[in-house]
Amino acid sequence: MIGPSAPLRGGIAQYHDRLAAALAARGHAVTRISFSRMYPSLLFPGRTQYEAPGASAAPRAGDDALPPPIALLDSIGPRSWWRVAALAAESDVALFEWWHPFFAPVLASIATWLRRRGVPTLVLCHNLEPHEPMPGGALLARFALGRAAGFIVQSSADAARLRARYPGRPVTLMLHPAEPPAVCVHAATADAAARRAACAATFDVPPARRRILFFGYVRAYKGLPTLIEAMPLLPADVQLVVAGEIYHHDADHYRALAARLGVADRVVLLDRFVASKDLACCFGMTDLVVLPYWNASQSGVAPLAFVSGRAVVASAVGGLPDLIRPGETGLLVPPGDAPALAAAVTRGLDHAAEWGAAAAAAARGFSWDAAAGAVEELASAVSAPRPAC
Repeated sequence: MIGPSAPLRGGIAQYHDRLAAALAARGHAVTRISFSRMYPSLLFPGRTQYEAPGASAAPRAGDDALPPPIALLDSIGPRSWWRVAALAAESDVALFEWWHPFFAPVLASIATWLRRRGVPTLVLCHNLEPHEPMPGGALLARFALGRAAGFIVQSSADAARLRARYPGRPVTLMLHPAEPPAVCVHAATADAAARRAACAATFDVPPARRRILFFGYVRAYKGLPTLIEAMPLLPADVQLVVAGEIYHHDADHYRALAARLGVADRVVLLDRFVASKDLACCFGMTDLVVLPYWNASQSGVAPLAFVSGRAVVASAVGGLPDLIRPGETGLLVPPGDAPALAAAVTRGLDHAAEWGAAAAAAARGFSWDAAAGAVEELASAVSAPRPAC
């Protein structure tokens, strides 16, 4: 498996490590090759690419069968690409994480070298193309993905695009898996209201009768301005918490927008990365999760909300309609429509407990073991018997 692993931080690194553990738990020998340098500092918009010590969740099933990742891959060091390919050449299948055309030369080179050695490369597509425009990004993506033997995608729209683009190559649709976050430090608090208040205090969030959550890195495509514009249309007892490091603009920009709209006292910007060990508390302080994305391929936030027992109001973009059942586990709205979003959030809050329970039940199908099984099937479809030594 070639992709980011802890201590590199972010959803893709967490995804990579959980899938690796699930494959190991099913009896596979899994080698993780991670990055020695993922992004050059010039191209990285955040404060750090690494988790703080102790920020990861506790070990889970399969972790004990998983060797530590090998931090070998330098995204701008071609010599390391050859070394990765040489190491992966001993495997039956290589699985490459894909999310941005910046990594197109890496994927194309490694997949080409491995194909010459008889090792097929599967590509797990988090995004087919970047959310923010990149000059030549679409061409780079086609160039790199064309070297793959098969694909795993997380939305039906992406599956259709790849089947049309690469006819005859297997494409597996695998909805984003999730599992309940590590136990909240306030889990022993018997009273639900007291537990919710304690979680909010952990993040220094002021008390509120009802609370909605925007979770994850703040990027342009995620549509946070639309959600802030919806706040004046929501009941006055609703508070918005934005839990994620801000990459697009800065906290002052969004505070100024909230102030212009007269809701500055109801918008809380944490502007910080939320570590795995704090996820349960973060979702535990909220009533409803809102994803006002302007565009998306898929989202790992929605499954995480579901396993946390929270319904989701989201834009009807990318793979989100594959996940959310309107009127059962949440609602879908047109992207960029603040009045429609406000109406959906109001309705979602009225049904938060009912829809949250349904979301938790639906999340039982988002297991990492099922994801590992899907990878197994695709690997079997593209693998050929290796010659005897």
